[in-house]
Amino acid sequence: MNFWYQENPNNDPQPFTLPNGTWLFRIWGAQGGYVKNEESGLGAYSEGIFKAENDITLFYFVGKQGQCSTQNIKNTKKFSGGNNLIGNEKCPSCTGGEATFISKDKDAKNILLIAGAGGGSGYWKFAGLNVDDEFYGGYGGPFAGDSDGSAYRIEEKEATKIRGKGATYSRPGEGGYYAGHDEFSGVSGGFGKYLRGGDGNTTAGGSPGGGGSGYYGGGGGADLSGGGGGSSYASYEMYNVILLGGNKYFPSPNDDVKKGNRGNRAIKIELSNPYTIDRTEKDCNKSESLNTLTSQNSFSFSFFFVLNH
Repeated sequence: MNFWYQENPNNDPQPFTLPNGTWLFRIWGAQGGYVKNEESGLGAYSEGIFKAENDITLFYFVGKQGQCSTQNIKNTKKFSGGNNLIGNEKCPSCTGGEATFISKDKDAKNILLIAGAGGGSGYWKFAGLNVDDEFYGGYGGPFAGDSDGSAYRIEEKEATKIRGKGATYSRPGEGGYYAGHDEFSGVSGGFGKYLRGGDGNTTAGGSPGGGGSGYYGGGGGADLSGGGGGSSYASYEMYNVILLGGNKYFPSPNDDVKKGNRGNRAIKIELSNPYTIDRTEKDCNKSESLNTLTSQNSFSFSFFFVLNH
């Protein structure tokens, strides 16, 4: 069975019945919105085995790619990417992508598997400085990417702080911080939340992007910045887990291999008969150091495979 994005007025997870058996879940995260740069805010890929001992009703949600506009987009729906914000120069910017997941309940409080969405692009065009720049959103993944971003007339170390930060499976992404200059006051982008990206924020000319949704959302950009990517996650009930960030190559829903996922998203579910089956020994939501995870994964891909850096 395959689930593709379709308009869902209330953004409610949809129920489906899974018969007794061993099933492979494959999930592609939504891309963040972009103005010109097709490589911006690429979505993640997640897969894992689920064993249904009896017929069971689960719930799925397929996320939509982020949107771009020269106006503020106020998206208050569940599981959404963060909103953009239009700066003084009225340049376009973009929202983050929506979450894509399978859950055991209709309120998405018990996620089985989710693929993080990418953050939305920010933008600034100013003829007086001969500037015409798009600031890409961060990619989705278990350790999602920070966005691109810069700033003018402030120190470089301060300029990098404006970028929306990527989320991980254990924490949301932080919003960017713009220190301000002359008549422009300092401002921070919104932090990501559970299944929600942080909003972009600005007091100056640039139009920042919103963070991508995921298990935790990416942070919103501040001023000349995109939003951070949302995180991927797998429950301890999943086996043979693979989580790939949007900066990696993997098969698309159409089975052609590309870097990251582009556009709206999809879920594929099929019967599986793996040679071996191993469960994640720890819930991915619990704190664990990256070094420990990486060293374990290098010895046993089937234990819990994270490839994002």
